Amino acid sequence: MTEADNSKLPPEAEIIIVRNGPYRVVGGVPLRKLTQVCTEFGEPVEWQDLGPVETPPGRYLVCRCGVSKSKPFCDGSHTSTNFIGTETAVTDRTSGRIVEYTGDSNLIVRKQVNLCMASGFCYLKDTSVDELTRKAKDPVKQARAIKMVEDCPSGSLMYRFEPAGADVEPELPVQIAETIEITSYGPIEGPLWVMGYIPITRSDGVPFIARNRVTLCRCGSSANKPLCDGTHRFLQERKLRLSQKFGK
Repeated sequence: MTEADNSKLPPEAEIIIVRNGPYRVVGGVPLRKLTQVCTEFGEPVEWQDLGPVETPPGRYLVCRCGVSKSKPFCDGSHTSTNFIGTETAVTDRTSGRIVEYTGDSNLIVRKQVNLCMASGFCYLKDTSVDELTRKAKDPVKQARAIKMVEDCPSGSLMYRFEPAGADVEPELPVQIAETIEITSYGPIEGPLWVMGYIPITRSDGVPFIARNRVTLCRCGSSANKPLCDGTHRFLQERKLRLSQKFGK
């Protein structure tokens, strides 16, 4: 990982996870809405900025249970639904399996598997990030592979140019994004995409390792809380599929 650059962080900026409750965002961190842009085959290839989301000054609460009627903000529904937000993900250090892709150039792409939430940017109809990395001597293929890595919101994909070198991170604004994912059944609510090394503290007081990109669950159903594991996609696609089938 590259070292955290805290020079752009607003004073006191932090995300604090409330036990069995919402994300408490302090320090005036901006909140925006981003959506995937897809090819005609439904493959995400870009993020489009849909603009800022108005927030209360200073601090605000973002829903973590998935049932708030005031999304993305918390309305207290977690208390009436007895939301259990137990955090099981390892977030204070690098852990889990890392897959490494190399090829005919000095580009090295690595995937930290336990961070992946299958956002879909690393596979296209005609290629994939691992195939592009294998053929990265071609500058067009290398640039395409790097873009796939940098579009990965969870930070599961990383790249470097030296085996013992530091990972190269894109320049990202200090902000939180309420994401929208595009599926064959329609748009769905994606995770919270936290950018720019914003400090995150678990409900047990343990701080996250500083990360430029990380995705937090906001459907309440991830098995890797507080991180997103992609469960929201299955749940919302199923709901849309049934709605289209039965008209409900």
